[in-house]
Amino acid sequence: MPQIIDAPVDVELTSEGDPRAFVWNRFEHTVIGQPQAVFKRTSWWENAGSPTRIDTELWRLDASRGGEEQHRYDLRRGADGAWTLALDWG
Repeated sequence: MPQIIDAPVDVELTSEGDPRAFVWNRFEHTVIGQPQAVFKRTSWWENAGSPTRIDTELWRLDASRGGEEQHRYDLRRGADGAWTLALDWG
């Protein structure tokens, strides 16, 4: 069962724009393999006003802190470009 984190993180991107690493709780987590971009449709009609963004950008990836065991994570990029560590899948 995934653990909800919802913490801001700094993300380093590759030249193609994919996450390469992120810093969470002062530790760098290096992405292993190819991260997968997932776009989640926002129910904008349930909120008042016009939508500013219809899709939420999520990245599902495997990462490891140093030589520790890898975990699966979900990173979310906000409309302002800020990154959030959304879930730790363990």
